[in-house]
Amino acid sequence: MTHNAATPSRKPSRLGLLAPFALLGVAAIAWSLGWLYLRGQAEQRMDATAAALKAHGYDLSWKTRSISGYPFRMNVNLTDARVAEPSGWAVRAPALNGEAMAYALGHWVVLAPQGVVLTRPVGGDVRITGQALRASLAGLDKSPPRVSIEGAKLSFLPAPGAAPFPLVSTESLQLHLRPGPDDQAGILFKAEGARAAFTGLLGRIAQDQTASMQLDLRLSKISALRGTSWADAARDWSAVGGAISVQEGKLAAGEALLDAKSGALTIGDDGRLRGALEVTVREVTPPGGALSSPQSAAAAIKAAVTGDPTLSATLVFENGRTRLGPFDSGPSPRIY
Repeated sequence: MTHNAATPSRKPSRLGLLAPFALLGVAAIAWSLGWLYLRGQAEQRMDATAAALKAHGYDLSWKTRSISGYPFRMNVNLTDARVAEPSGWAVRAPALNGEAMAYALGHWVVLAPQGVVLTRPVGGDVRITGQALRASLAGLDKSPPRVSIEGAKLSFLPAPGAAPFPLVSTESLQLHLRPGPDDQAGILFKAEGARAAFTGLLGRIAQDQTASMQLDLRLSKISALRGTSWADAARDWSAVGGAISVQEGKLAAGEALLDAKSGALTIGDDGRLRGALEVTVREVTPPGGALSSPQSAAAAIKAAVTGDPTLSATLVFENGRTRLGPFDSGPSPRIY
């Protein structure tokens, strides 16, 4: 009896095992090349933006630049960064760190770990430092973009010989710029635990007390807010009827509260605010207790104007001055 020899078994193919690793390697190489391309694009766009701004009298510059973050982030680290516009406003930072996801380069978070220096064309430099100072930027291809600035435990120190700055320090600060419908933009400002150096009416209310502030604004015809400098942009915007609508404004300091509910403001030819706000100035009794001082800021204001414990009046900005009824509280705020 004869038997047929067994057919030798085939050696298992390793192609099925190696294929996923090969595909992963190809994907990794493609992603690496893509990241390098994006890094090059980021460098080129920064350089092109700096050159374009310089041609119009602006300045966007830095001493050194490094880009890292592979594989999923794009980190741009600058030293001695500076942004300035022709009329003299400028911000510079010893160190500026920007971060965006490699697949979402339209949204950046920027940190200033050593603070910034704000240059005012008239008042001089103010150094701003704190526990945290950062900004979020998105929609940079739109007007206006989405901008949020946040700070914790900030201090505002004018340079020697510089004019005082309205804020001395804050426990927290938020400033948000948002695009709106019908060519509008919204601005929201909040400050908690603030020490202020206001003059005029706000100075009488805040005095040396810790204050909280909130300001909610709407700006119309925002697309017209363009120009070769901030002053030119503000003038052009005013010329076409741009206006500021105050949705809400509050300043609380100790037992004093100033509340602005409504009003429309514009910018005069002198660069100062003009228009009117409906405001209320009153004293707030602490929970479970009486007022700590009969001569509080609100008492001083209402005594100076009408003697009424709660003062409701129109705050008028005209001819470069601020008036609450017959009471002149100082110059109107300067916008440029």
